Amino acid sequence: MAERKRREILPAELAALVDVAERPRAENWSLRAALTRYAQPQPLLVSRMLEPIRRIEAALGAHTDLLRSDGPEIWAAFESGTTPPDASAEWTQVLGLLGAAAEIDRVGDLLAVWAVDRQGERPDDAVTATTDEVNARLDALGVPHEERVPPPGARRRG
Repeated sequence: MAERKRREILPAELAALVDVAERPRAENWSLRAALTRYAQPQPLLVSRMLEPIRRIEAALGAHTDLLRSDGPEIWAAFESGTTPPDASAEWTQVLGLLGAAAEIDRVGDLLAVWAVDRQGERPDDAVTATTDEVNARLDALGVPHEERVPPPGARRRG
């Protein structure tokens, strides 16, 4: 039985935005790698930033088939800032998620530059503002918060 080739998400710009946390940025630093360095002085801020990233990744992951089949049309609509009048609820959701991912993407670039050269100004204000704005957008889109599961062996307090 021949293995079916998985379709890629196209165009490349859309695929990069969907891969917002892992795609290479300044000097090949991904957002997730930059957050690891940023966590050394700002662990709580990084923890807050990771929540909307995970929410976006989970929500976009549920729409992978649509992104693969309608990628060029979705990207065109996203870039033009318009939702087609006949857009399905799924399309509308994906466009909203891409808008949230774009906000994370912008601060990801700042964090990667900071990770390369930590002598410059820390992007604390941008990280905080973006985290708050993106969480509000995701709440408006109905994207669930991740459930916090205690690690195995964690003590329960009564």
